Amino acid sequence: MNFNDISKKIDLRKKIIAVIIIFPLTIAGIIYFIVIPSINNIMGIRNEIEAQRIDLEIKYKKGQSLKKLSENLKTVTPQIAKLDKIFINKDNVLGFITTMEKIADDNRVSQNINLLSSKSIARNGYKKIPLQITVNGDFIKQLNYLISLEALNYYININSLELTSSGRSTPGRQGEKNNINMLIFADTYWK
Repeated sequence: MNFNDISKKIDLRKKIIAVIIIFPLTIAGIIYFIVIPSINNIMGIRNEIEAQRIDLEIKYKKGQSLKKLSENLKTVTPQIAKLDKIFINKDNVLGFITTMEKIADDNRVSQNINLLSSKSIARNGYKKIPLQITVNGDFIKQLNYLISLEALNYYININSLELTSSGRSTPGRQGEKNNINMLIFADTYWK
């Protein structure tokens, strides 16, 4: 049987109907088996890309935050050493007392130091211990003593300062100078 014979048997009308049926079925098959799975794959890839983009943004922000934290740490690190110096080392009470005595000697005043450790208050990693200092000397020397006390690396917070006349006088270059008693109540911070 020959192709021409078959084609003669099928008339033109049947050919048109066959083409009209086969063409849409072919298009539907292509859409169903090729286009729809491709669209689904593309949508899945798009969702994965979006998730990765969000993840990268979060990691970038964390990286920026970490970078900023590192920069801040570099800025603060020198200040930490300074901050550590304001606390008096609890194992070095003698060093603190010696420093205070040196200030008194340098300013030629007499002093009596009383650490009120029974009234200490423990805080976050440090102790606040009240301190009572009695200083005797002339007024100018006591002012210099206070300036030296303020210049210490230690943080000594003066709560009250009381000046009274001692009733004694000492001879000086310009006549007699009256001695003054100074009573200081302060807080010291120990680590």
